[in-house]
Amino acid sequence: MQAMLSGEKSGSRSAPESASCGEGHNRMGTTLSRETRTILDSLAEDWKPAQIRDLAATLFRLADSIEQGWDGSNSQSIFRWPNRLHRIERNAVNLAWKAKCIHQNREKRRNFVPAALLAEPAWDMLLELFMQYAGGAKVSVKSLCHASHAPATTALRYIDELERLDLIRRERSPSDRRVSFLSLTDKGVLAMGSYLEEH
Repeated sequence: MQAMLSGEKSGSRSAPESASCGEGHNRMGTTLSRETRTILDSLAEDWKPAQIRDLAATLFRLADSIEQGWDGSNSQSIFRWPNRLHRIERNAVNLAWKAKCIHQNREKRRNFVPAALLAEPAWDMLLELFMQYAGGAKVSVKSLCHASHAPATTALRYIDELERLDLIRRERSPSDRRVSFLSLTDKGVLAMGSYLEEH
């Protein structure tokens, strides 16, 4: 079972010259290699902003998978007596495709309406967590903040609230104690899965 990674390049549109890497420094002041500058300049010239954001999300997910040593071949559900949660687990991949379609449709709205008017950080995070749950992967705090389309402080506040409501759980990375991963609890899986079953 593969992790749900998205973000394919399609179409092209010229970006403003100001989007170029210029002097080889990003906004944080970090020096970029020549190869990195070439790649970023190419993206700025040929990709739409929405495509670059999709790529960023994909790279976040890839980093999460590498960080936690994710291996889809080892993914399997823990046995449960047949019940609603068990049914959702068995159908998780199909439900995740529904979640992905919902997520993509939500993203399309941003092409027509200012993003600030469409903000639902908690819902965007729950969709992301369910898609990754179906692939047996967890999501880093940084990656989930990115998926929320909200400022980091706002996203972190919603993460705390989702955790307080027992919809998500947090655990430290075994390889880097500075990194925390988030995943849905049984309650979160049941809530999202039940919604997706009826969608």
